[in-house]
Amino acid sequence: MKKIFLLLVVSISVCMTSCKSDDDAAGPADTQDKFIGVWKITQEFENGVEQTLETCDLESRLTVTDDQKYSGASYDLENETCVLQETLTGSWENLGSNKYKITPDLDGEEAIEATITFSGDTMTIVTNDEDGELKEILTRV
Repeated sequence: MKKIFLLLVVSISVCMTSCKSDDDAAGPADTQDKFIGVWKITQEFENGVEQTLETCDLESRLTVTDDQKYSGASYDLENETCVLQETLTGSWENLGSNKYKITPDLDGEEAIEATITFSGDTMTIVTNDEDGELKEILTRV
């Protein structure tokens, strides 16, 4: 369940950074939000302590689209093979000041607010809940 929550947080965080493009702009928009793209997790910290990522965790990808949607997948090891366990989808909203609202499509799941920052092709997502702080570092694929 923790992996599913982790993937959900990552998915939500990635999806929350879209900017609106100018329909009148000629050529590719230089203002496309940095969240849009495909991401893979490279590091995870719980309350400041780095967690060991399993091989299958590294197979997961988060896809964020410019229509404020996201999708992600969770894998588990079965018979020495990473097998898809769950696909998560939802929507995101950029709240400004590096704050994003991630809303999963799952019934009963509430929206999550995250702080997301970028450095080159690396994204850092920080969320807080009753268990403390979760920080995830993702790299653009």
